[in-house]
Amino acid sequence: GTYHNEEDKCAMEVDGGGGPPPAKRQKVAPAFNAAGATNNDVDLECTGTTIPLVPRDAKILLLDIEGTTTSISFVKDVLFPYVLSNLDTYLDGVESQKLDKVKDALGADLAALDDNHPSNVQVSKTMAKLNCAKAFVACYVRSLMAHDVKATGLKSLQGQMWKAGYASGELVGHLYSDFIPMLNWCKSNAVKVCIYSSGSIGAQKLLFGHTAEGDITSYFGGHFDTTSGSKREMESYGTIAKALGVEVNEVIFVSDLEAELRAAKEAGMVAVAAVRPGNVPLSAEAKDDFPIVRSLLQLCGAD
Repeated sequence: GTYHNEEDKCAMEVDGGGGPPPAKRQKVAPAFNAAGATNNDVDLECTGTTIPLVPRDAKILLLDIEGTTTSISFVKDVLFPYVLSNLDTYLDGVESQKLDKVKDALGADLAALDDNHPSNVQVSKTMAKLNCAKAFVACYVRSLMAHDVKATGLKSLQGQMWKAGYASGELVGHLYSDFIPMLNWCKSNAVKVCIYSSGSIGAQKLLFGHTAEGDITSYFGGHFDTTSGSKREMESYGTIAKALGVEVNEVIFVSDLEAELRAAKEAGMVAVAAVRPGNVPLSAEAKDDFPIVRSLLQLCGAD
């Protein structure tokens, strides 16, 4: 409705209603929505699903690789097939003593699984036909990879094979387009970026050392793999924080996998879900429990 200011009201009272009414003043909207600053500290507080910012909320970022810095399709459709298609040729060039060690390491990977695990079942069906170390190794590798087992012995062998592929130029590490800008921002703001992947530390350095953008390994302040523990176990994140010389709650962990996020959160880290094309869809519970980023640049903030 129309309103009158105080001067209009006074003029009307003095005039007593006789004579022409005073001219109405035109309402002018204020230039801004608020007349003054208010205390909204509550809105600025971080909640369980508020995206944390570095370096304000932490000065260490711990990043997963697959589905976070690098496309899942690169791992599934490039790295893994490379191992399987080149396995026999690679093993032909491995000396017998080293081959025995590889066999023992892969055997330990299988022994750590339940007897009825699909990988062990697959091996048992062909065990009678295996007559040499090379045959055992090839069988172990194919059985473990067929069921996406992430184990230390397997990752070590894969890393050795990928090294040859990167050296030849057949393999080039994939990076999401936001990753290098985020690394540069972190470097400029004294934020340490570390990697925690089920892939071996050697494999991590190979991927980041042979990208389309060149060797980017100098950006990282630390690398961790399954030798620090399973990414699905809470204790692993405490081990990593201790190695970094910080409290667990001083680290932000980013991954695409809910089980890893829950383990990190239980340990006390700030856990953030990475959503990239092709990642496993998050559950409704995960969407309620974790902040979500679709670009790592969303983590870059202020003091």
